[in-house]
Amino acid sequence: MFPGSLATLDFYLHNFTDSNLLADEIRNLTYRGGLTNMDDALRLARTLIFDTANGDRPHAPNVIILVTDGRPGSTASVINEVSIIKRLGIRIVGIGVGSGVSSAESWRSFV
Repeated sequence: MFPGSLATLDFYLHNFTDSNLLADEIRNLTYRGGLTNMDDALRLARTLIFDTANGDRPHAPNVIILVTDGRPGSTASVINEVSIIKRLGIRIVGIGVGSGVSSAESWRSFV
């Protein structure tokens, strides 16, 4: 799933039972470009990925690895979504890539 202008879901967790196949799928994801619609991407992860019907394992820790190349379009919406995610016990690991990412200090409030 890439944030981009429109958050989309590329696959569910239950689509893969082999970690090598999952790694291949992740490597083959294409960068769509566009805006940084981080709040929608986080919402999709929370509501669709972390659902037992879609492959979430109740006894495994839930972790979002958020890879982004810039600041979110709506900071307030992201902070709200992060708050909901944290209350659910889901951990967020943020990875900034490219020149659009500012210092790590400015990202602490999001993750």
